[in-house]
Amino acid sequence: MTDEELSGILNILSDEYARTILQETMKRPMSADELSEICNISTQTVYRRTDKLSSYGLLDTEMEYDEDGHHFQIYSADPTQIVIGISEEDANVTISKRERMADRFSEFINQVRDQ
Repeated sequence: MTDEELSGILNILSDEYARTILQETMKRPMSADELSEICNISTQTVYRRTDKLSSYGLLDTEMEYDEDGHHFQIYSADPTQIVIGISEEDANVTISKRERMADRFSEFINQVRDQ
């Protein structure tokens, strides 16, 4: 991990709004409008934070369509463990996502079918 990537991750995690977005989207997937309301911030602020969080792999996005054919992003985060290691030689960040039970079950079913 480069110094720039490390700095970027630490910077986005130091942001209160970004942390709240992560916590809320771990509960259930949400749109930018929902996050704006829950976090009490503008949708532009939500988009800036979700773009950064997504770029570091901390937030997943999925396109949804309403009955009128309009599309919008839904954001979700898996429970994540972020470990920051600092030694005399270097500093690094390790990000570990916990797999969702549904994903683990689907993977199990696929493995059984392949046998």
